[in-house]
Amino acid sequence: MIEYSEAWLILTLLRWKGSVFPRSCYFAIPAAVLTAVLVKAEETARVQFREELGLLDANRSQLWIISVGVLHALLIFRINRAMERFWEGTGLLHQMRGEWFDAVSCCVTFTRGSIATRYEDTMKFRHTIVRLMSLCHGSALEEIGGEDSDFCETIDAAGLSDLTQHHLTECAEVLHFNRVEVLLHMIQSLITHNLDNGVLKVQPPILSRVYQTLSRGFVNLLNAKKIADTRFPFPFSQLISGLLLVHVVMLPILLSAVIAEVWLATTLTFIPIFSMCCLNYIGVELENPFGRDDNDLPLKHFQAEMNNCLLMLLHHSADFMAGVSKQRCIVDIHDIREAMRVTSMESWLQETIAKAEAATSSTDAPKGSEVLHQDSVTDSGTISDLEVDDFSAGGHVIEKVHPIFPGARRDEKLQSTTLLQGIDQVVAALMGIRQAIEVQVEDLGQSIETFAALAVNLRKGRDMGDDNFLEDDESHDAGFTLAWDCSGIPHEASG
Repeated sequence: MIEYSEAWLILTLLRWKGSVFPRSCYFAIPAAVLTAVLVKAEETARVQFREELGLLDANRSQLWIISVGVLHALLIFRINRAMERFWEGTGLLHQMRGEWFDAVSCCVTFTRGSIATRYEDTMKFRHTIVRLMSLCHGSALEEIGGEDSDFCETIDAAGLSDLTQHHLTECAEVLHFNRVEVLLHMIQSLITHNLDNGVLKVQPPILSRVYQTLSRGFVNLLNAKKIADTRFPFPFSQLISGLLLVHVVMLPILLSAVIAEVWLATTLTFIPIFSMCCLNYIGVELENPFGRDDNDLPLKHFQAEMNNCLLMLLHHSADFMAGVSKQRCIVDIHDIREAMRVTSMESWLQETIAKAEAATSSTDAPKGSEVLHQDSVTDSGTISDLEVDDFSAGGHVIEKVHPIFPGARRDEKLQSTTLLQGIDQVVAALMGIRQAIEVQVEDLGQSIETFAALAVNLRKGRDMGDDNFLEDDESHDAGFTLAWDCSGIPHEASG
């Protein structure tokens, strides 16, 4: 599978690994050259072979349009089926891995009860089933990948006993049994044997889920093999190939008969043939998503992910038991909801801090944030030292939180250093915004008073009928400006 980015279109266009452009050019370029030769031949030889062959009526021929329509329908059908097979294939591989890992994980969990009394037998079972499952998953990927598929690395297959390795070799090379089926049977026999010996501390009805999970994973493998073994029907492929060849030969002849310009005829020949060949080769690439082609699924990557998951089950922390904190755990459901609200508020505060700082840095207002910061600090330093009960934001007051264990403090549960420092900065920024708004409101009040005085003077001038009244009051009008500078108000932060 090719890893690529579509951030730059030109880089994606010029990437040739896994591209179908080169193979499509093998047909499009000769067809374009043939078109140019036919157009130039008539201009040079001055032979009117178009009329003699009746090619001038080609643009009115319905037969050519029908043949092109059939080719387009077949290409669309092939592309749709190829995409369905591709997505189904990758989905089946992920489901197979998930089912088989879940089965092994359950088996490892079921042995936790016997690890204290039968440590050696428990660890032997865990290491054996992990190695068998890694070998089973790798063999499954190699089987659906075909003969030319990559070798899938497994977890220490040499660590299995000599008798186990001899049995696997005999079943595969002498008896010609399916290796995946043999390994699955060995895994199920191993689980049943350790259930009888008491290594698996679980009731049989619960353990039956493990067998069902192994079975579902094998069914997914068979569905993936169905995709790998069943190719696109040959009659469809043969018909598409024939119509493409006819198109490559006939399109240059028809376009040279109706278009006299060399560059235009060449371009109109290259583009449709190139695009149709690309669609055909894309369908060929995606029909079988398993193998070693550039556009095939990364089977080695799938095996590496499976090995990593299985190795996690062998780690010493596989039996780790999760717990809660004596100081920070909250029991009451209302207090839990309030704590969740504070967590969501923290993300909002971080975003608001960035917006407020960007807005206040460009204003000419006094440094009210510094003043507020000085006023907001307490004897111990900052507002973050205040109790949670005294803090309110957005109309929500954080109520007292009751710890699960005596002696636990509220600030150890809800007050984090990052949150309270953010509150301190937001309050300072909002104070600066308030002072900037007060300056703008004062300017607006002066403008309103000036506008009201001007209205009174205009009304007096109309009543007196004095034509020179406005000229006498010109100096007063010149002093009026309705200029309201809004740059100091950070709109997003104030909202």
